[in-house]
Amino acid sequence: MKSLILTSYFFCLSTLFITACAPLKPVEFRSVTDLKVENPLASPKITANLNFYNPNTVGCTAKDFKVDLSLGDSKLTTLSFQKKKISAKGIFSLPLSASVSYSELIKFIPVGVSSFQSGKDVPVELKGEIKLKKFLFAKKFQLEFHDKISMKDIQAK
Repeated sequence: MKSLILTSYFFCLSTLFITACAPLKPVEFRSVTDLKVENPLASPKITANLNFYNPNTVGCTAKDFKVDLSLGDSKLTTLSFQKKKISAKGIFSLPLSASVSYSELIKFIPVGVSSFQSGKDVPVELKGEIKLKKFLFAKKFQLEFHDKISMKDIQAK
């Protein structure tokens, strides 16, 4: 009986160790949604949801997420997020917000106006890194994503 219990414990610990040692895969960027510019006249603040897919077979934690957000050719701000649990093989959203300086916002106005008049989409670029942690193991991944967003999708409040 004791050998059966010891074998069961050994099997459980071995399974835990093997899944812990499986290499983490980088998350996959899916889209930017709910892009908003709040208080454009007082103290501009950008909020957005960044949607990702976790291809890993086990859940993990996203830590130390930092990306530079650029619209058109203008770097607007750096978005950061401290900690979020991510389920295995699932889609997740990071709600981010950051203050934007007037000088950076003014650089975007010509691109925004011309895109609005022509009906063209504005290129969105995210560049930075994310740290994924699973049990005791952590790994940093570089992120670089290019997408386009319609001016109609940018909400000003």
